[in-house]
Amino acid sequence: MSDPKLRRADFMMVLAYASDLATGQSRDFALRSCVLGMRLAELAGFDAELRRNVYHQALLRYVGCNADTHLLSAAFGDEIALRRDLAGRDLGDGAQVGQVFVTAFQRLFAHLEPEAQKRAIEAGLASAMQVSVPILNAHCEVAQRIGERLGLSEELRRNLGQIYERWDGHGLPRGLSGEEVMPAVRLITLAQDAIALAGAHGIEEMARIVASRADGPYEAPLAMLMSENAAELMRGIDGSIARETVLALEPEPVAFLDEEACEAAFIAVADMIDMRMPFTHGHSRAVADLAGAAASHAGLPAADVRDARRAGLVHDIGELSVPVSVWIREAPMSAREADEARLHPYHGERALAALGNGGTGVAALVARHHECLDRSGYPRGVDGSDLSPMARILAAAEVFETARERRPQRPALDDEGAAAMVRSWVREGRLCPDGAEAVLSVAGQPSRRNIPARLAGMTPREIEVLRLIATGLTAKEAAEELGISPKTADNHIQSIYSKIGVTTRAGAALFAVENGLLMR
Repeated sequence: MSDPKLRRADFMMVLAYASDLATGQSRDFALRSCVLGMRLAELAGFDAELRRNVYHQALLRYVGCNADTHLLSAAFGDEIALRRDLAGRDLGDGAQVGQVFVTAFQRLFAHLEPEAQKRAIEAGLASAMQVSVPILNAHCEVAQRIGERLGLSEELRRNLGQIYERWDGHGLPRGLSGEEVMPAVRLITLAQDAIALAGAHGIEEMARIVASRADGPYEAPLAMLMSENAAELMRGIDGSIARETVLALEPEPVAFLDEEACEAAFIAVADMIDMRMPFTHGHSRAVADLAGAAASHAGLPAADVRDARRAGLVHDIGELSVPVSVWIREAPMSAREADEARLHPYHGERALAALGNGGTGVAALVARHHECLDRSGYPRGVDGSDLSPMARILAAAEVFETARERRPQRPALDDEGAAAMVRSWVREGRLCPDGAEAVLSVAGQPSRRNIPARLAGMTPREIEVLRLIATGLTAKEAAEELGISPKTADNHIQSIYSKIGVTTRAGAALFAVENGLLMR
């Protein structure tokens, strides 16, 4: 079946959601700032090109925020809480920033005795800026690189290199000021602070604070426009923002991505996810390679192979909701931390909803990549009846690849040891034997069973036809959907009936349901 077109803005919204998770922002923070930013840009008389810059800056401002997060976490502890505390603050005010740092260090050193804690906080404060500036510089550089991989113009990428600069020159890392700071940067810095301030203090107090910061972090005319029109500008954006609302704001011409560009965009998202910690660099690419190759080896249709690979690339996007300090600690997670970590497939599915119908299959796989046949998985605890062949393959690929990678709590296993772990999960009833062996086979491990006849006995085209007729389509309708003749479709149907041992459409539909072929 044809690959639904995806807009570049779809991927930008996925990255925006991921950035919100990583920075501890409120629901749809970046999307809300996009709506506010576009309203403010129109009120300020920005032309179409400047509005385009504002649109992209709102969605992608923090796309590089995962760079060197392990260093940020090592220095300050819970980096998500730190970023949440900094939101809306006047970062040029040393007293405000210093208090946020003190709070972060109090969390980090809470286990120390009072005198030792005091000394640790003092040492942390003394080195705070020395640690922070290189990290913020890395954020800008990585944001620009991801923008380039998404096909953004040089000007749009230049905006992403100034994400922490301010009108008054007290920003970082270059200390740009006035007109040196790009217009879209000035506006979105203001808009995102306004969203954070309104959430913390209400719209009226936000308006007062913004006005008081005119010619400080914010250009005075923009600050006064925001302050004087705050109620109208903020109307209707205090909750969730529909995907369609954000898409409707994108200035023409709208950018669509072809198959090759979509692949590049998924890989960009994967790299954005994995860059938080050195030991996860390349993890998502490796899982994707295994899942895609195993799905092909199992004889699944091309669309399934594509979805399995894409889901592998973005399967851990929801992990951005869990502080890096939790992942890098050698000690086990607390019960609360473990509960939060087990929700990451849910957050991943929500993030990928931004892709619309073109990403439905990928989102469903990401939601299930830690589910098990025996209901011991998470977050929903479903059983095998809710797991498609692609979901079973992705789960096995993730277990195998993760076992081969070092983690702070354990060493890496070699390929044979990782394969033994996967097979132990099969024996325990957690992983699908067929999905596991497909993964192990493409990983170069000796196979202990053949690919099952229920899949290998049907061609990829027959699986596609079975899916369509199981959803109620006639042979003629299935033929139109697949671009083949009705006679060819009927031949496929008769072959399917023979291979799966049924004689009716209802029997074929039940077979499809029983074997997870209607699940994505």
